[in-house]
Amino acid sequence: MTFTRIVALGCTMAMAATTVPALAQVANEFSIAKVMKVGTSSQPISGSGTVKVQVQVNADGSHKAMKVISSTNPGDNAAAMEIAQNSSYRPAHRGTTPITSFYDFELKFNGKSVSHTEQGGGGGAPSALAGAPSSVTGPIDAAIRAHQYDTAISKANAALVSSPGNPAILQLLGIAQYYNKDYPSAAATFSKVDTIGKEFQPLAADAFASASVQESQTNPSTALDYAQKAVGLANNSNSQFALGVAQLANKQYPQAITTLKAVHDKTTDPKTKVAIDRQLLSAYLATNDTAGANATTAEMKQLDPTGGSATTAVGSHYIQLGNDAMTAKNYDDALKDYDQAAATGDPKVTVTANTGAAFAILSMQKPDYQKAQSYAAKAVAAAPNDPQANYAAGVSMVGIYANSKKASDKQQALDFLNKADQAAKAAGNTALALQIENQIKNIPQ
Repeated sequence: MTFTRIVALGCTMAMAATTVPALAQVANEFSIAKVMKVGTSSQPISGSGTVKVQVQVNADGSHKAMKVISSTNPGDNAAAMEIAQNSSYRPAHRGTTPITSFYDFELKFNGKSVSHTEQGGGGGAPSALAGAPSSVTGPIDAAIRAHQYDTAISKANAALVSSPGNPAILQLLGIAQYYNKDYPSAAATFSKVDTIGKEFQPLAADAFASASVQESQTNPSTALDYAQKAVGLANNSNSQFALGVAQLANKQYPQAITTLKAVHDKTTDPKTKVAIDRQLLSAYLATNDTAGANATTAEMKQLDPTGGSATTAVGSHYIQLGNDAMTAKNYDDALKDYDQAAATGDPKVTVTANTGAAFAILSMQKPDYQKAQSYAAKAVAAAPNDPQANYAAGVSMVGIYANSKKASDKQQALDFLNKADQAAKAAGNTALALQIENQIKNIPQ
């Protein structure tokens, strides 16, 4: 019983290598708002000084001069506010998507002349939010603007201890986590806010979409919830793609096809279209839609003739089927699915498939250890340092040794398992290393 349980868990971990292309993961660089044309003022200029005005620049390009942030000559404040309001701006962008942000417009007055210093920091966060004292939100905001996201997160968490559930602090925390590229944490934080500020909704939508794609393979229901929230906040291609991936993960194949097809038809960028096609191909294969699968495969080969995207997608589909069969303890079906995955010829898929096939055999009621070793050997030959492949080879040799009692078989088992242990530790996979070490301890004498 112990032997079978360890093997089954190892197989589950082995299959975790198959990932979803994260189109919705917002790796696109953030670009701040920019002044396109400096306005004029009818207000008198009282003398030299520097005035910084906060301007809210909306995604559609409209704007509003909000307040004076700092000033070395208050006599110039009225002129600075009028100039800021009469100027024109290009909105901030996340990738190619315009978003609402705040811009710090710094004006230097020298006698009767005025010059503008372009903002160099990473705006996008508010200077203050309603719902919490500025003495609380100010330091968090300042840390975000200085790109000190870990500091901002720490300050926000500290503030929440004395003011739990405060929406202003939570939104700043979500913003900091988002810019720190911790999308699942940002999504979890934004989920605690009943009404997200309009100016932050595009950013929160990106956080939900990115987290949804990341969670789709491990937490399908959470992924679907996040994707639906993303669509509710910003019904754009990123959000819709995340929804399609989440629907696919939840086996809602017709809905996934409809959603992804709509995003596909709006997309012109080849790389983006290939990423969408990979998801569509999985959905078509799951529904046995041969025509849809063939058409999608043909397009992928046309758009990515040397990248092998179509082959990888097909292989990943059969690996997922194998994973599902393993979870259901349908080991014969799992073996067939892994064989089909390996047949695609994709190198990485083949390693994972052969490893999975070995674990499928080892999990059967009467394992054929020689056959399992044959699969594991192919995986190790293709990826000598893969911890799962070596683990499968080691467990297979343990089974062979249990029957043969040959010292050479035991030594081979130890060699594979020790190598697997070292590789697992090198990869930071402590859980797998513990399984392997437990297997070593349980080798029959």
